[in-house]
Amino acid sequence: MLSPEFYQTLVRRSTTLISVVEVSGVYKYISDSAHKITGYHPEELLGKTIMEYVHSQDLQTIKAAFDKLRTTHDVEVPLFRFRTKDSGWRWMEATLSNLTDDPQVNGYVIEARDMTGDKKAQHTLERGQNFYNSILQKHPDAVFTLTPDGIFEHVNDHICQILSYSKAEIIGDHFTKFIATSFFFEANKAISRAHNCEQTSLEGKVVNKYGKVRTLNFDLIPVCTDHTLTSILVIAKDISAEKIALKELEKLSLIASKAVSCVVITDAAGRMEWVNGEFTRVTGYSMLEALGKKPGELLQGPETDQNAIQEMKKIFYHHEPISLEILNYRKNGEKFWFHMDISPIFNDEGQVSQYFAIQYDVSERKEAEKKMLLLSEDLMRHNRELQQFNYIVSHNLRAPVANIVGLVSLLEHMDEKNANFVKVLTKLRQTSHGLDMVIRDLDEILSLRDSNNSGLSEVVCLNNICGEVVHSLQDRIEATGAEIYENIPADVCIHGNRAYVYSIFHNLLSNSIKYRDLERQLRISISYKTEGDQHVIIFRDNGMGMDLQRFGNSLFKLYGKFDKKTEGRGIGLYMVKAQIETLGGSINVESTPGEGTTFYLRFNKELF
Repeated sequence: MLSPEFYQTLVRRSTTLISVVEVSGVYKYISDSAHKITGYHPEELLGKTIMEYVHSQDLQTIKAAFDKLRTTHDVEVPLFRFRTKDSGWRWMEATLSNLTDDPQVNGYVIEARDMTGDKKAQHTLERGQNFYNSILQKHPDAVFTLTPDGIFEHVNDHICQILSYSKAEIIGDHFTKFIATSFFFEANKAISRAHNCEQTSLEGKVVNKYGKVRTLNFDLIPVCTDHTLTSILVIAKDISAEKIALKELEKLSLIASKAVSCVVITDAAGRMEWVNGEFTRVTGYSMLEALGKKPGELLQGPETDQNAIQEMKKIFYHHEPISLEILNYRKNGEKFWFHMDISPIFNDEGQVSQYFAIQYDVSERKEAEKKMLLLSEDLMRHNRELQQFNYIVSHNLRAPVANIVGLVSLLEHMDEKNANFVKVLTKLRQTSHGLDMVIRDLDEILSLRDSNNSGLSEVVCLNNICGEVVHSLQDRIEATGAEIYENIPADVCIHGNRAYVYSIFHNLLSNSIKYRDLERQLRISISYKTEGDQHVIIFRDNGMGMDLQRFGNSLFKLYGKFDKKTEGRGIGLYMVKAQIETLGGSINVESTPGEGTTFYLRFNKELF
């Protein structure tokens, strides 16, 4: 059994300051270690209260611990400051035990440990950490640390701004997630050097959250302990602006050697990297608006020829210069024509790195060509009309006039009482009536031609016109037992001449009734559909049909009637075609003898 002297020696020699205080906090006993820790001899503290030596800011902590001892046997006291004899302070932590029920102690036992060294070390560590964090966060460049495996540990705000990711999105990810593929080899090589505790400086590209590439200068500083890599400190400077400025100087020197209009330089994928001032003046798009976009994204529109677009794309496959003309759109929506000469630019490895395009605004020339084409077409149309009029004059007018002259001559030498007088007079009346019809036809045709495009400001809804025409022909429809199916949406309207549209519908519906097949019930459908950039009105019947190989060329000509058994003068379809073309549309026909006929009326959507 151990003697009391053993325990006394153990307490006296202990580095822990052991003391016993009364419930009021007055020292009853203090171990010899007090002198070593605080500078006080035990007898200097006896009879004094512990509260006299505790820092004022920590008194509340000690009082709270004493209060807990009334209900708890042991209490742990966090760090507090104890005044030393030389008026300094020692950081202590303590365990308080309530032994008031022990007659040998009858007080609170305090086991206090000197934590000043640990506290100073912690303070030094915190200062170092704060210093490190200050450098990390306040550094004007991007600063971050990587694990030896290349995983992000710490990052500052600048790298977040460059990559457009939050810290939470970066930390814990491998650095290769954020760099361009072309930079993989050099970056991994630099990491390998860091494992050998070698510092490295290099230039590379990173890709931000939105796919934008930026160029940075990297300094990799290995943090090694006993020649073993524990971390990699990286300081990166964004030099994208300098690189862009350098490239721009190079491009400008290239441009200076050429006399050009608009100039566009793109990357290998066709995204614009640089445009000159003339491009901005012609298109309305600034360099800032153009950068990073493909020219087609800004300039192409609904009427841009798809064949020209496909031709332009060939340069990406064949890497050969091309020249073409293409319809584009300015920023304000105005159409214009570009003549483009596009050439690839090759790097030292023989790969295409950029494309260089010289573009000329040729809108005035294209407009002149268009006017010349329209004039040519107008002259050709007038020539065809003259041929038609010549036919009318030589056939439809000359014959009845000759007949009238001959009949009048007969009447001059014929007695009114002659039995043939009435027959000749009747024939004369019929011939005169026929002549009047020809003259009226000519008047109608001339009226249509002279009208040009007058009256095109009127909004005509085709559903309403169709209903009116069907109603006007209701007697004929009922008499023939025909069935009419109408399916034109109410909102399909055209800016045009209402009388023309009415005449078109009336002529086509009348023709279907006129050329019906007497062996079966007539069915006529008038429907609507859309095809690409055109609206299509479809007249379909199950009538007699016609042989288009025989009569197709004369179908829309004046007096192009092919069925001599039916009534009519052969002017209706000529008028239909002329009126549709006046409205900016077109008409074509499909027909099979014995099955029926279908007419397709097409108008550009912009006319609706």
